[in-house]
Amino acid sequence: MIAKNRLKSHLNKPVMNSKAGQQDCLRVTAALITLNDRLFIAQRPSHKRFGLSWEFPGGKVEPGETLEESLAREIREELCWTVRVERFFRLISHRDEHFSIDLYAFWCRVIGGELCLREHVAYRWVLPVELNAYPLTQADRELTTFLISLPGLPPS
Repeated sequence: MIAKNRLKSHLNKPVMNSKAGQQDCLRVTAALITLNDRLFIAQRPSHKRFGLSWEFPGGKVEPGETLEESLAREIREELCWTVRVERFFRLISHRDEHFSIDLYAFWCRVIGGELCLREHVAYRWVLPVELNAYPLTQADRELTTFLISLPGLPPS
């Protein structure tokens, strides 16, 4: 119960600037968007970090934003969709010698807009079992393990 309360508190807390001298851990969000039992993934452009990898769309949480505000903003900016962030799915913490990331994945529903690719070069709607066929970013690959084990996806 205590751990659950800490997570809930952590989810709603706006991001503050990191203190000098601390190794930054990026807080990022990811949208799990479904349509007909398929998940939306998008391909990063070649000139960006992790170029041409596939990912669940989302992005960095800006100072003062909640996770949900960040995710809605990122999807609007990158995909021209308005989404309703429905519920938290899972936190993936990925660490290596060059990169630290806390990825907060949320189930989302598209409620407006028309898809456009402002930050990605391609997109796909894939079945969870097909995710392993795509070169996903490491944090998204870790998330895939949990998605594949679900008995079904939430309705779109």
